[in-house]
Order: sequence, then C-alpha cells, then structure tokens
Amino acid sequence: MVILFVTGCGPTLMAAEPGPGVPQRAAGTHSLLAVGDIMLSGSAEKVYKANGYGHAFQDRALADLIARSDAAFCNLEHPITGFHDHARDKRYTFKGSTGSLRAIREAGFDLVSLANNHIMDYGVQGLADTLRFCGKNRLVCAGAGLDLASAARPGIFTHKGVRYGLLAYSMTFPESSWATPERPGTAHPDIARMELDIRGVRGDVDILIVSFHWGVELMAEPKQYQTGFARHAVRCGADVVIGHHPHVPQPIEIYQGKPVFYSLGNFAFGSLSESATHAVAAEIVFQGKNPVRVNLYPLNVNNRETGFQTCIARGRQAREIVDLLRRMSMPFGTHVEYAKGAGTITLAAAPGKDPAALARLAGLTAPKPSANAGR
Repeated sequence: MVILFVTGCGPTLMAAEPGPGVPQRAAGTHSLLAVGDIMLSGSAEKVYKANGYGHAFQDRALADLIARSDAAFCNLEHPITGFHDHARDKRYTFKGSTGSLRAIREAGFDLVSLANNHIMDYGVQGLADTLRFCGKNRLVCAGAGLDLASAARPGIFTHKGVRYGLLAYSMTFPESSWATPERPGTAHPDIARMELDIRGVRGDVDILIVSFHWGVELMAEPKQYQTGFARHAVRCGADVVIGHHPHVPQPIEIYQGKPVFYSLGNFAFGSLSESATHAVAAEIVFQGKNPVRVNLYPLNVNNRETGFQTCIARGRQAREIVDLLRRMSMPFGTHVEYAKGAGTITLAAAPGKDPAALARLAGLTAPKPSANAGR
C-alpha cells in the first residue's frame, strides 16, 4: 500500500512559485549545512513505513542542498533501537528503526548530535544500540556515551582534507539522563568543563561545531544562559554554535565573526503540532577556516500540509519566514538580506550590536532548565 498526499511540496506549487536555487560557491570555499531536530517516528510512523523513511528527504531542492554540502549536521531526537522497555516517568518517549537511521545517512548527513532529552528514552540499551548503529552507518556522533568521558568526546568528520569537529551538550531535563563518570547518558556542560572540552579538541580540527540542546519549547527568544554559553563557546574557540530543542526558530547572532544559531527549529519531526510549522536550514560557507557567509533556506515543516516531507518554502511563505528571522535577529545586530527565496548573512559586513537590547541577554550562569523544557 502506498499513501499519497497532496502537499505543500507538490509540483503545482513548485511551478507557480519556484524555490530558491542553490548558488554556486566560490573556488576555495567549503560549506557546512546545519538543520534542527530529526525524529522519524511518532505520528509519522505509518507514513514512513508505507513510503519509506527516505520520503522525509525527497523534496528535490532540499535534497540538492544537502548533497552539495561538504558536511551536514542534524540533531537525532530519538534512540535507534528494537528494545521495548521505555522510561516510565516521561509523558513522551520516542525511538526509531535502523531503517530511519539509514535514510538519514543516505540523505547526506554526516554529523549527528545525540545530546538531547530523548536519547535515553529506552535506557542504556537504547543508547548502546544507537551508538552501534551510528558506527555501522558511518555517522559521526557526539554528545552521549556510556560514561561522561565518552559523552563529552568530540566527533570528527573529514571531507576533502577539512576536519569538522563536533561537541554536543544537552541542557534539558530529565537530570537522570545526564552522564556521570559512572553512568551512561548525555554530556551536560558547565562553563569550566565546556572550556576544557573545546580547548582539548581545537588543535585537532579545522572547523569546530558546538551544539546545545537547550531553551524552552516553542519560545522564540533565547534564555540568558543560552547567550552566555554560546558566546563563551566562541571565545574558547567554537567556529559555529548550533542550538535545538525549542522546535521553532530563534535569533541568529554573529559573535566575534562566528555564527550562533540559537534554534533552527524542527527539520523532520514526526509530529502534527500546529505550533511548529516553519524552520530554517543554515548553510555556513567557509573560506579556509573562516566563515564568510550564511545562506538561510526557509523550511515548511507543517506536516499537515507536507505529509511528513520537509520542503524548502516558496513564494510568499519563504519571504515571511526569512522576514521573521530578520526581525528577531535585529536586536543582535544581525543583518539578514532576502533574495530569490532565501536569506543571506554576510559575516564581514555584520553591523554592531544594540547594547541596550542585548544587556538583558548576557550572563554565563546556566540555571537548571525549567520542567517544561524537558519534553
């Protein structure tokens, strides 16, 4: 049986309102594509079982974008396991099949964060299975492990001689999922630990990505601890900071010449929520080791429209999403330009910050996340 949908990714809309083209990069540059949360399960399970898990990634413009990147990153929001004993103290628990992980790899992803509030939904066995299957599928992962040392260990992916390093941290509940020297789980940072981790790997990689699962679900503004940790990560040596967990986009900041994405929103998330309908894919272009441009591709992730097939937004919808990113990022001094269905940030031309608007967002103290940040 094949389940068919009339979706916002369909050919009629594409012909009437063509999506953004994928621009050619200048010689000597390379790119990292960053997206948010992937969960190929939940409400989408029947659709993916009928159409294949690759259904999530078949929008042609999006597939081309992933394929042309030199490295592609996502947050894997569930364990990959056949284990059936899930956490009894959580309202929502997720898991994915080996087929879903294979589809993520075949779509072109290279680097995955496991540092989130669902990776331990099926306990130690679920985590151990996930680590094993990531290895079998040649996916470089970071952010969770069988003890704190392995959870905090960086993942390194090399492509065409460029070494992309990944450190990943979860700052969401439940606290029982945080790794300790004796307990499996996710890497949970404090300032001192994060600084040691970054300085420890900085000399071994060309591009260092630091990823955080943080903030409050459906909140479009970062909390104080998010800005504090992001900026300190850059000061310590991060080239890119990528946030996820809110399921909706948050502002983009260029801090000391490095891009900070406080939240990219969902990417391919098996939910029918009407509160998380748009997101962004960020293509960071580097000249050598220096980021020089960010291309922002607006995404339609409203699964009621797309049939669980994420697509690059087009026409009026694309302009509205990019305009939202532009307005929310303005207090951070970030200038987003819109052209041909996508947004662009030229890092060399980033204007100065608005001190008054940013004063309330400063700070390095990370409070424990609120209870509603843990679903």
